[in-house]
Amino acid sequence: MQRYRPTWAEVNLGNVAYNIKEFRSHIPGPTRLMAVVKADAYGHGAAEVARAALAAGADWLAVALVEEGIRLRQAGLAAPILVLGYLPPESLSAVIQYRLTPGITDLSTLLMMEDEARRQRRKVGIHLKVDTGMGRLGPRGADSLDLVSRVLASTHLELEGVFTHFATADEEDKSFTAAQLDKFKRIVETIKKEKPQAIAHCANSAAAIEVPEAYFDMARIGISLYGLYPSQQVKKLVALKPVMSLHTSIAFVKEVPAGTPISYGRTFVTTRPSRIATLPLGYADGYLRTLSGKAEFLIQGQRVPQVGRICMDYCMADITDLPEAGVGEPVVVFGSQGQEHISADELARLAGTISYEIFCAVSARVPRYYRH
Repeated sequence: MQRYRPTWAEVNLGNVAYNIKEFRSHIPGPTRLMAVVKADAYGHGAAEVARAALAAGADWLAVALVEEGIRLRQAGLAAPILVLGYLPPESLSAVIQYRLTPGITDLSTLLMMEDEARRQRRKVGIHLKVDTGMGRLGPRGADSLDLVSRVLASTHLELEGVFTHFATADEEDKSFTAAQLDKFKRIVETIKKEKPQAIAHCANSAAAIEVPEAYFDMARIGISLYGLYPSQQVKKLVALKPVMSLHTSIAFVKEVPAGTPISYGRTFVTTRPSRIATLPLGYADGYLRTLSGKAEFLIQGQRVPQVGRICMDYCMADITDLPEAGVGEPVVVFGSQGQEHISADELARLAGTISYEIFCAVSARVPRYYRH
């Protein structure tokens, strides 16, 4: 379909490759890399990012949903795909059909997976998810080893891997991460005695950057695949390049006197004769309403304030200090223009959230254009 509205996200796949290669040089050679492309690659486009990551040296892909894995297979991707999340019983047939690797988190799912594998006369490789402190999915303690025994005794399931997830690896205090790591090591040691080729993995982006003890057989790269650090506390030991930038352009300009209210609720009133630009971008596009009156845009290489409440389809900027800016003028919402840069991290801080949400919020009605 022809796109008419001048609002789009640019995704630099060359920067995906750059980030993978930086991790590849940071992490020891034998350690495999898993590119996490769940949630449509954090809003960047799963198939496109997956291809770029694999071409640059990633070994595995990870998704949260069976449907996400199916879409990658339908896009022609043949690499191993781990489903990290919950597996509804009705999805298990498709898991096998599309050659997805299930992350098993409980005995009930394990038994149903085994029955389905038997029914299809297949042997299915599984990764066992264990809970070492996240408190979300997976068995704890001795229950983990009970599931390991069940898998090892199965004629239709193969214990291909074991993994856990860190709760606080992106914080400066690594003591809880160390405790999780210690629990995971004990489980891995037991498994390796019976299944030395099993793939152990627990390092997320933060641990892959700062915790070498967490590398094991594979590291899972999520937010840092997209060029951002997991938090301000994580040391910048790996050079990263942002992958996505968000753009629009001025749709309308009006000159108004001092004392003119702008947008819903009259939360902003001009204090001087002003030029107000209307931009075709709103919270339906993922430009969060909580940014109202806080964020800035880049226009003509300069920062200008967003003013008034952000609407569903539009928002406004004060361009009084840019007298030559008019309709059609390019606007950067986050990204670079001239010497200035607005990061997703900056918008996240202003909105009281994290960069992950800024990316994931960019809605499907915003087209993605890909650069290599």
